[in-house]
Amino acid sequence: MNFSKITLEKIDELRPYFLKNECRICDFTLGGTLMWRDLHGTEYAIKDGILYFRTNHPIVAFAPPMGPNIGEKEYREILDFCAAEGIAPQMVSVSEKIKEDILKMFPDSEARTDEAWSDYLYLSDDIKELSGKKFSGQRNQINKFLRDNIFWKFEAITPENIPQVKEFFERHALEHVKDSETYTEGNKKAVEVLENMDIYNVSGGVLSAGSTIVGASLGEVVGDTLYIHIEKADISFRGAYQMLSNQFALMYATDEVKYINREEDDGDEGLRKSKQSYHPVELLVKYVMKIT
Repeated sequence: MNFSKITLEKIDELRPYFLKNECRICDFTLGGTLMWRDLHGTEYAIKDGILYFRTNHPIVAFAPPMGPNIGEKEYREILDFCAAEGIAPQMVSVSEKIKEDILKMFPDSEARTDEAWSDYLYLSDDIKELSGKKFSGQRNQINKFLRDNIFWKFEAITPENIPQVKEFFERHALEHVKDSETYTEGNKKAVEVLENMDIYNVSGGVLSAGSTIVGASLGEVVGDTLYIHIEKADISFRGAYQMLSNQFALMYATDEVKYINREEDDGDEGLRKSKQSYHPVELLVKYVMKIT
């Protein structure tokens, strides 16, 4: 296999492989793959109609092959490549189902996971309606936002307001600095996604209080799931995050969208607490596997 660097110019070659995502893991979306390609040094190869990904950071590993009728033959391709290159045959972004499939083919394989890698999956109706006692905290925060900001609005991101949203993202990054390469890279890619929404095939929404942008989100729909790739809000405006999350779901989680994936918490305790407070219906576990 000949692996090549992923660039925006090559996306049309990759796009057909992302039209379905049965495991609902964000790693198997076009947006998720593009956003983290530089951080992980992701490369791709297409052989016999099957898409293979190789990551080079923090470990050299391979994602499960993508394409029709994936079986032992496709995994043997990876094993043979690893043997020729003298590298360990490791897999990343392995879903629960794919883990079981791999163990049937290669019973001696080893799997490990970390809760920081798991995606948070929600019912879209829960995020849109926020009904019941368990969502009283979110409703209270939204009510605070509404009381404090009478002249608020939520609208789609369009070519006309992209410059203002870009300025908001850049200001947010300067004001919220963390010692995390994932967080830093996410801030960089937020601008790239915003400037290439058609290539990423994402939709966006922006929340304003008066003439001030206080939040913005970008996400994509694949099948029955809305994936939230980027969500930034100004916490000096009480309830901005809750308002942004609710309004984005109301705008883009259509009747065909049953689930919302708000992705990982990356081990950030504050982010974990926030995501847990929305009562996920499932944590989508991801594994790293050594195939033997």
